[in-house]
Amino acid sequence: MFLYELIWQQGANLDRSRVVLIPFGSVEQHSLHLPLGTDSIIGEAIARRLEQELPEQVLLLPFTWLGCSRHHMDFAGSLTAEIDTFIEVGEQLVSSMSEHGFRIFILLNSHGGNTNKVSLMAEKLRYKLGPTVKVVAVTYWHLISEEIKSIRETPIGGMGHSGELETSVMLVVRPELVRNDLIDADGPEEPSKFEGRDLFASGKVSVAKPFKEMTRHGGIGDPRKASREKGERILAVIVENLAEVVVEIRSGKI
Repeated sequence: MFLYELIWQQGANLDRSRVVLIPFGSVEQHSLHLPLGTDSIIGEAIARRLEQELPEQVLLLPFTWLGCSRHHMDFAGSLTAEIDTFIEVGEQLVSSMSEHGFRIFILLNSHGGNTNKVSLMAEKLRYKLGPTVKVVAVTYWHLISEEIKSIRETPIGGMGHSGELETSVMLVVRPELVRNDLIDADGPEEPSKFEGRDLFASGKVSVAKPFKEMTRHGGIGDPRKASREKGERILAVIVENLAEVVVEIRSGKI
């Protein structure tokens, strides 16, 4: 069910045991071949597929597309919120729905720059709203760290920003926006073994670096191995695991 398609009387009558799903993305450069809205497009596709899977258990809020993208601001068209602003917006969304009686929330993140911020958001809300409200932060690719091993063709380093994973998913959800003629591998030539190199190799240290310092044209990874077939497999396993998260939250296991 979609919040912004309801009239207020319908909202008043909803079962408060529904999981309120709040998706967070970004608008930022995605190398030469993917659109600025890639993270938000992917995140919304995941959220909508989950809602189709569990229409009686999930209440989907409108997409929050402004993320923390300071590290992309050297590239035209990128938009960013400051960290405090981003966290405050998320807190207000949850607080608003909590005021209406909802008690279970998933903060669904689809942008790397938001990952630690949604976790902090969930922690702050736990102590602000108390133990009767459950807020769980989920970054979608964290759900498939095991399954991705049998799907990917690139080695570690190939599934970063605008790489094999994101390009494959975009070939499913918005193929007309993928510039196949501009697909090219990119990223740091000799990254430190301690730094993150991939969506599935986050690194042992945390360092803030603008993408202009690490890339030629804004990508990290190898999109040349992307395919629609991989994108379908990736989406399916993300939604399957996310649906299981919903069930475990509602049952109290999480």
